[in-house]
Amino acid sequence: MLDTDFFSSFFKIGRLKLILNVSGEEKLVIPKTVYDELKWTGFFDEILCRISFSEDDLGNERYILVKTVDLSICADFIDPKEITHLGKGELGCMVLAEEHGAEILISDKRARQVARTNMLKAISIPTFLLRHKRRGKISIEEIKGIIKDLRERDLYEFSKEVEDELLH
Repeated sequence: MLDTDFFSSFFKIGRLKLILNVSGEEKLVIPKTVYDELKWTGFFDEILCRISFSEDDLGNERYILVKTVDLSICADFIDPKEITHLGKGELGCMVLAEEHGAEILISDKRARQVARTNMLKAISIPTFLLRHKRRGKISIEEIKGIIKDLRERDLYEFSKEVEDELLH
C-alpha cells in the first residue's frame, strides 16, 4: 500500500512497476484518499490508465487498485492529537493497513512513527530499497540509478550514511 509521496517519487522516476516486481504483488493498492491527493499532481492524467476501482479490471496495464476507506475509524486506533497532524492520504493508508494487515510504503517520517506506534508496518524509501537489495531483488547498479533519478527528478535526498549502506 502506497502513500502519495512514495507513489509520486516512484512514478516520477518511472519505477512503479519495480515495487510490484520486487514485492511479488500483483497490484499496488492505494486508498481513495491517496487517489484524491494524486488528482492535484501534474502527472495525474498519465496514471489514470493504470488505475482501477475494481479488482476485476486489473491487468498488466491496470495494476493500481483504489480502495475506499472510512477515515472516521482512525480515532479507534490512532491518538486524536496525532490525527490532526497527518494528511488524508496517510490516514487512508493507516486505515487499510489496520483492516488488512498490509505494509505501508510511506515517505513522511512522522506518519511512519505514528503508524509504528499503532502497531502498523510502515517503511521508507531507503528501507524498501535496502530490504530488496539484501534479498537480491534490486542490484547495486539499479539502486545507483534510483538514487540518481530520485535526486534529479524528485529532489529526494538520502543521507550520506544511508546512501553508503545502499551502495555497499
